[in-house]
Amino acid sequence: MATLIAYTKQQLIERIKRHIANEFPDSSFSASDNEVLLYVDSAAAFTLVGQAYANAKVEGNIAIGEAWLTTYALDALQEDTISGYWYTTLPQPPVNLPLGYSISRVYFGQGGLGQSREVLPIKAKRVGYRIDMPMPSGARYWVEGSRMWVAAYDGQSLLDLPLYATMAKTRTESMTEALNMPDDAIEAIFTNVVAKLVQRMQLPKDIVQDDIGAGNKSS
Repeated sequence: MATLIAYTKQQLIERIKRHIANEFPDSSFSASDNEVLLYVDSAAAFTLVGQAYANAKVEGNIAIGEAWLTTYALDALQEDTISGYWYTTLPQPPVNLPLGYSISRVYFGQGGLGQSREVLPIKAKRVGYRIDMPMPSGARYWVEGSRMWVAAYDGQSLLDLPLYATMAKTRTESMTEALNMPDDAIEAIFTNVVAKLVQRMQLPKDIVQDDIGAGNKSS
């Protein structure tokens, strides 16, 4: 099977800058790669959430397209000595989707033992209430920003248990990493960023219609 060429954010940024330079030939355009990247990452999250809700109109439930998803081996769990809960750091704060959709799966995995049952999500604001409620066996997690908290139903230690999360990542870790998103999302991000940069930098646009005749010269 032929190997597909992987698109990167560096290539997307170069495409955006070349497009604007050709469309608006003006030396005042001086946006750096980092500035354009801020627009790209913002547009990526906006596009992902929009596509998830668009999918809901077809499938009847919110769903992130498979092309967006990546499974990450998270950093080793550490224990908070005050609460007794365990925590790790996500690749980024989850996108703005309801609980259970912004992160598709969380589970433990260990060589020779395979995968655990799913770690169940709960809302961060419900953590205090859950202490006084019956809990299913297994583990639960909740998220605060980019930090994921995990606790076993019986309070047992989670030391040295590798944790995995399947989620979408829209922020950039490396300019050369592959774009994990569908092709139509790349085009939507391109269009979004070009429009915002043109508005932000007040770039002049050539609106002369060269194919229209000069008209009646005798008037």
